[in-house]
Amino acid sequence: MNSYAKPIILNEYFAAAGLACSIAACLMIALLTVGGTHSLRTLLSRERLPRLLIMGAGFGGTVLFGTLSVLPTEFMVYELLHLMFPSAAGLLLCLLALRLTSDAAGWKGSLHLSGSAAVLTLLILVFNYSNVYLIFGRVDMRAEVLLTAAIGLFSALFPLIRLAMLVTRRTGRIFERFPPAGLLFAAVATTIIPAVMTLSAMPSDLEFGSGLTDHLAPYLLLFAVAAGLMILTDRYREEDSENRYRELHEKETHYKSLFAHNPDAVLALDEGGRILDMNSRAQEMVACLPEGTSLHMLTEWSATEQQDKILNHYEKVMGGAADEIEVEFSVPDRESTHLILTSLPILIDGRFTGAYSIAKNITDSKRIQEKIRQLAYYDELTGLNNRKYMREYVDELTRGDTKFSFHLFFVDFDRFKKVNDLFGHEFGDKVIRYAAQKLKEILPDASILARSTADEFIAVLPHGFDPVSAAQQIGDAFSLPFRIGQQMVTLTTSIGIAVFPADGQDGEALFKHADLARFDAQSRGGGRFAFFDHSRAIENRERLILERDLQAAIEQGELVLFYQPKVDIRTGILVGLEALVRWKHPKLGMVPPLKFISLAEESGLIVPLERWVLRTACLQMQRWIREGKAPIPVAVNISQIHLMQTDIVESVLSTLEELKFDSRLLELEVTESAMMHNEEQVIAILGRFKQAGISVSLDDFGTGYSSLSYLHLLPIDCLKIDRSFIKGIATHSNSLAIVEMIVTMARQLGLRIIAEGIEYEEQIEVLRTLQCFTAQGFYYGRPVAAEEFYSLGLEERKAGS
Repeated sequence: MNSYAKPIILNEYFAAAGLACSIAACLMIALLTVGGTHSLRTLLSRERLPRLLIMGAGFGGTVLFGTLSVLPTEFMVYELLHLMFPSAAGLLLCLLALRLTSDAAGWKGSLHLSGSAAVLTLLILVFNYSNVYLIFGRVDMRAEVLLTAAIGLFSALFPLIRLAMLVTRRTGRIFERFPPAGLLFAAVATTIIPAVMTLSAMPSDLEFGSGLTDHLAPYLLLFAVAAGLMILTDRYREEDSENRYRELHEKETHYKSLFAHNPDAVLALDEGGRILDMNSRAQEMVACLPEGTSLHMLTEWSATEQQDKILNHYEKVMGGAADEIEVEFSVPDRESTHLILTSLPILIDGRFTGAYSIAKNITDSKRIQEKIRQLAYYDELTGLNNRKYMREYVDELTRGDTKFSFHLFFVDFDRFKKVNDLFGHEFGDKVIRYAAQKLKEILPDASILARSTADEFIAVLPHGFDPVSAAQQIGDAFSLPFRIGQQMVTLTTSIGIAVFPADGQDGEALFKHADLARFDAQSRGGGRFAFFDHSRAIENRERLILERDLQAAIEQGELVLFYQPKVDIRTGILVGLEALVRWKHPKLGMVPPLKFISLAEESGLIVPLERWVLRTACLQMQRWIREGKAPIPVAVNISQIHLMQTDIVESVLSTLEELKFDSRLLELEVTESAMMHNEEQVIAILGRFKQAGISVSLDDFGTGYSSLSYLHLLPIDCLKIDRSFIKGIATHSNSLAIVEMIVTMARQLGLRIIAEGIEYEEQIEVLRTLQCFTAQGFYYGRPVAAEEFYSLGLEERKAGS
């Protein structure tokens, strides 16, 4: 039979398997090259290794199945070496191809492509002929066959590498980087290559074929696929060019819009700093320049002292770094213009070719900043400097190279708040202005005066002036009444004085010590001056801390309630308890009430404090009742200030209603002195409490100046004999006589009696004789926290009794 009539043997199953492997491998190329393939180390990184192995296995399968697809059945081998060799060759050739395409990013022209295709052609021929030799023991080494194989292989590899280079440089999703048509053509080409190369290398004297002539059809197919790859690659390159052009056009449009419509002045400069172009806002700025001003260089618009600053600015920009400066342009007969000049270098291939400068007019902002600066250091009401200025001034004095001693005065007007409340804030402002002017007249000219707060002034008395004389003059000047409008006003001053450097080495210490000295003068009645005294400052500082922190203590749960028992001395049974507030200060520890109750009264915080005590005590009683304790009355102290609140009854009753607390278990203790202020109002308030079922006790009885004519009218239930009388009842006849008189009077009025301050058994015996049977004091238990109260060992009243 004529050799030309012999068909080429093709196993379509192996061919299909090779094509599937090739498609998978080509997909992996698109995934593997995301982010670029700059080096072999990059390709072999841990993150890319799984994809690389899949790709290698795919191309290895392509080589293996492509080779098997054209082998006659009797020559198919399945030895491990014959199976591994094509797969290993496919993986290595794939790595080399990717490496060559990554290098191509830095090369221009087709030389790199041709060289890469030639190298791969040679290697594939070597691998393929070696594989055929392993199978048949010989290969077809005819020159015309080798040449035809090399040309066909090169014609396929050149467009494949060209397409791979394009894919590695593209961005987007996988099929945007490697379109399906290109993917299919590349897969077909890589599937045909091992089959065609195997056919070319097989010995020509085999029975099934006669060599080159029978193999022309695969070469023609390979050429056709290669041509398709070239056409597709060119089409993709055109699409990329169109996309890049579109993107560049959009960017150029955006740039022109940014340049033309920017609200700030924008200048385009060349590499020498000469102005090439400017937007309309910059042209408006240029129009303000005097005639004859050169518009070639930005430095020519500015004053001489600004030119060096601008030149240094552009030296940085020419070095490739963005920079920003603030400059001032002065135009004769016009207000200076302040600009923020931001310059950005234009770099092309790393070479400086010019710059863009954006000039933002901040003249209005500077004017506002200057106004703010003046307000920051200036007191609008008095025309004096303010505390901020004085603080910085004192800091500067203490940091100076030549340090002279000086005196820091804190001047506070004691009665100003009452003046303000009585006559209004507008009148108070007039008083402050008068006081500021008076202080300026009294203090030496070399002194510095500032207003610190509403009614407090700060003065620095320089070295060489007598602080005592100055303080006395201030005190004398304000001790006499003065007229404001139609009103006569009298103010007294409390002055604190700190000395530099004896009382502090810096401004912070001096301000703190002068304020402590002022507080010391005020706490001793006001109307005087005091120098800083370290020993008194410790006490005053603690008081200031407590005064400052008391509000936060109420809000943040630093207050705690202690409870002291009231006991029936006949039976030892617990009949009541008194809730006493304590302050658990985070720095000072447990603060007793004597140290902060007066502060609370002075600051007006006593009302919220006592409301908190009432609520907390009621909640604790309910908690004990739920735990099975017998219900007993709890006593809560009410101050004079709180008692005179117009809504005190409504406030207490609403708390009880909200908590659903039995009003019969609440007792309010009011001091004797509080009762004697506005007696009619007090009687009305206490009467409403009594109607609501709340007991009222008259606390510390015998220490005040109560009127006995009113005592029988007061709607109270109990008298508490003050501890000062109980202390001596066993040893002093006078104390015994007073207690006996109070007990007799209370019994005649039908009031219960409680003796406070019981500490000894002898006192108990005297009270038993006087038939005063309820006692409270350390003898039965000190005030303790709620969780410790029932561990005192007191006998409880039985439930329901």
